[in-house]
Amino acid sequence: MSSLSSSALVGREPERDLLTAAVASAGEGRGSSVFVLGEPGIGKSRLVEETAAVAMSSGFRVLRGRAASAGRAVPLRPLAEAVFSGLRGEGAPGDGDLGPYEPLLSRLCGLAPQDGAPLVGYAEAVLRLLGALGRSGGCVLVLEDLHDADADTLTIVDYLTDNLPGRRAVLLATLRGGPGPALDLAEAAASRRTARAVRLAGLGPAHTAELAARCLGHDDPGEVPEAVLDRLHAVSEGVPFVVEELLTAMVDGGSLVRRPGDGWTVTGSLDAGVPATVAAAVLQRVDHLEPAGVALLEAAAVLGRRFPVDIAARVAGIDRTTALRGLRQAAHAHLVTDGTTAEEPGWHSFRHALTADAITHRLLPAERAALCLAAADAIESADAAAHRPRGAGEPEGLIGGGPGDDLYRLAAELCVAGGQRARAAVLLTRAGRQAVLRGALLTAVELLDRGLELTADAVDAPPEAVAGLLEELLGALVLTGDVRRVPELGDRLDRVLAVWGAPPARRAAGFLIRARAAATAQQWEAGLTSVRRARELLGAEPDPASRAALDSVAAHLVLNSQRPDRLESARALAEGAVATAEAVGLPEVSCKALNMLGYCLRPLDLAETERVFERLVATADAHALPVWRIRGLLELGVLDRIRITGTDRLLAARRAAEETGAVLMTAWADMHLAQAHVLRDEQDRALEAAGRLRTTARRLRLGEVQLIGVGVDAIIAASRGEREKLQAALQAMESALAGRSAGALWGYADTSVWGWAQGICSLLREEPDRALAEFTEADRAMRALPSTRGVTGFLGPYLLLRTVRGAAGWAELDGAVADRLSQVHWDRPFAGWSRAVLLGREGRAAEAAKAAEEALAGTEAIPLARHLCLRLGASAALADGWGHPVEWLSAAEQFFHDRGTTRVAAACRALLREAGSPVSRRRRGHDAIPQELRRAGVTAREYEVLRLLGRGLGNQEIAEHLFLSPRTVEKHLASLRNRTDRSGRAALIALARRYSDGQ
Repeated sequence: MSSLSSSALVGREPERDLLTAAVASAGEGRGSSVFVLGEPGIGKSRLVEETAAVAMSSGFRVLRGRAASAGRAVPLRPLAEAVFSGLRGEGAPGDGDLGPYEPLLSRLCGLAPQDGAPLVGYAEAVLRLLGALGRSGGCVLVLEDLHDADADTLTIVDYLTDNLPGRRAVLLATLRGGPGPALDLAEAAASRRTARAVRLAGLGPAHTAELAARCLGHDDPGEVPEAVLDRLHAVSEGVPFVVEELLTAMVDGGSLVRRPGDGWTVTGSLDAGVPATVAAAVLQRVDHLEPAGVALLEAAAVLGRRFPVDIAARVAGIDRTTALRGLRQAAHAHLVTDGTTAEEPGWHSFRHALTADAITHRLLPAERAALCLAAADAIESADAAAHRPRGAGEPEGLIGGGPGDDLYRLAAELCVAGGQRARAAVLLTRAGRQAVLRGALLTAVELLDRGLELTADAVDAPPEAVAGLLEELLGALVLTGDVRRVPELGDRLDRVLAVWGAPPARRAAGFLIRARAAATAQQWEAGLTSVRRARELLGAEPDPASRAALDSVAAHLVLNSQRPDRLESARALAEGAVATAEAVGLPEVSCKALNMLGYCLRPLDLAETERVFERLVATADAHALPVWRIRGLLELGVLDRIRITGTDRLLAARRAAEETGAVLMTAWADMHLAQAHVLRDEQDRALEAAGRLRTTARRLRLGEVQLIGVGVDAIIAASRGEREKLQAALQAMESALAGRSAGALWGYADTSVWGWAQGICSLLREEPDRALAEFTEADRAMRALPSTRGVTGFLGPYLLLRTVRGAAGWAELDGAVADRLSQVHWDRPFAGWSRAVLLGREGRAAEAAKAAEEALAGTEAIPLARHLCLRLGASAALADGWGHPVEWLSAAEQFFHDRGTTRVAAACRALLREAGSPVSRRRRGHDAIPQELRRAGVTAREYEVLRLLGRGLGNQEIAEHLFLSPRTVEKHLASLRNRTDRSGRAALIALARRYSDGQ
């Protein structure tokens, strides 16, 4: 039996040139994506494969993956196949090439187990792999049959289309042109101009004739009998696969023969039979197989284009040896592929999807239904066998391991085809659970929604099965963060459980899921209502595991509620949850509870808070919970930011997050680092951290992180006194939040953005009245957010401003307020200066001066706080006659002038004049003086003299250049030697050369 095909690509020259150009551009660093669309058999794979072959011959690395699967889509399988091919063999990336994303690729090859890393982390990991493989010669990623891909795969592909430009890699993907998520993705990417969509149409009559000629071994279509061409034009509709299959059927059936000297001759009827075109060609070859081979292919056809051989063999009722012989015959007949792959031992594929369709369409409805149910039985039997221990020497099944969610899903669809919808829903519940474990959350929701749809039409669906499906769906929705449907589905679950007569603990678990969803949606009271319902169901003495889980969630909800005793109640709940979880061995619940306990303690005692988060890290380390370990490290870093404005542990947390691919945690670390650098007045580093944050949010399309980045931009703008930029950032946040409290989004937003940022910006613009009003509003907002109280950084300047104005007294500097402020590095000097102002007002001048100097101790790392204290407190010292206000104002004036905060510098100069102190005039060109010289007191004219000296000019030449007398130049040089501590002209010239070219 022969297989006729053309060795040359026919009729696709424009499309081939487009794909070849895309590959060439990728080799030059201009990566892109091309989607090739068309009906089955139109030549999509042939076009892409030919392009890939050309690319490989040019030195490109080619990765391949196919989304076509048994039944419904297999989560992330095409990307796993491609990654497998990229990580093995010659040219695989070396150690360190992929950095922190290497672990994610390893997990992706295992179909992405749930480990806390979001789907975008896997997308970035694939992108990094393509970049690493394409670094030298370029990389081509071929993904076929995207119409069969799951939602998670499509999400990653969409990410790749947006991020391949600028890289030495190109994505070539094939999909059918019918409506569906894959087509929507391709069209959306094309509209964004991040991809090209190429739709293949059927070949015209001329190209069909050329293809037929080449299949028959000729270049000239005139060598093909006219009757053959007429039949091909009438039946094939220009589909290359159909042309090839019909010609093969004609030759194998004896209707078209090649006679020596006469060429190809028609000797019989050219009708291909029914139902249409390819079906006849395929079935003619099927009928040449042995009966066992036919039975095997019929069983395989109901499983889909790709099928596990041992399942098909069980359905056909044949043994392994017979099945392998049948497969070999089918491969020789070009009905199935030649063999399996290393990634999928025991799986085979039909040569084309139309082959399986043709076989199943020949079956009678009753035959198809019976085969479908038999296949479902075989899959469930294989599942049971996969979970039992094998005896010594007992071989694994051809399937290559346990069936997983792909086979559960396949069995479900088979049950639907066989009329057993309730059974299908149960199988989809298992498939959804497996998808969650693999990290394919979007696919899990899709599967479980499908199961829920089936139960609506299945009157025989047992309540227990419906309840299990709803529980899995609710849990998956909470994990994805899409909790809008949870209340309605939760009510439905409770009704089903009540009708079924489920145990109270089962109903309580449903309310626990709803409480977690409410916490995700910041619906605190609704969540507490769900907790209360769960407690009522569990009774007075719930089991310890349930109690710990409920207390942990309740602590989160209570802390963020508006209840007057929220802080104390949340702390008690968290402590109880920690104790119970540790007693019964629930480490993850213990980590959650410790995290909440730390939040409860932070407003009260930072040292105790640190011990709690250290326990969290230790627990996570002991039980291999990497995400919780990073959470604990990050919280310890935040404490350093609060207590000492340090960054070391924040940087360590960021490194740990990056190493494990926890991109969200990396973004949070950058947010806190940016804040720390702002407090340290390290503007360049703050901008660098903010830039990383924005890049992460943009590349990974994380809306919440983007909004956090806007808040960080607001803080940076405020620290520079840039009111317009601050207001633009605030307006963007207000629009995005749409009336929600920013504190519901991230713990410090109300007080750090609307409070600290606005108030500090007003102080730096010398607008104290406005600053006071903004700090007052921030204080009001803070009282609704007890978990942030005392660690926000605005309370210190707010207290000093009110103290200077006589609105705050000793009562606010004693007890809890003073304790909180003393623990916060940024607030501490403001509290100390507030005490000094009150002492000076009482006439205790010596004590006031001493308190002021003590307050400045340890403020070298926070120069902005230090000099704001000098600016605000010196005015009170001048008025009440204590301390060293002239010295303090001079230092503040110099600092604010150097950093460009001119309004505050001008206010300091005005106060110095009021005190009768001489004020140096800031002549034109002063800002050009390097900071180290400015601090030494070098004037603008002296700096001009110094630069000219560095260029080798003598005194006379300098005098002529600056229109000065030589004597005046000599005076400037003497002053320079004195100010810079340079003993002679040579030393002064050496210094001058550093600045001669404006360095």
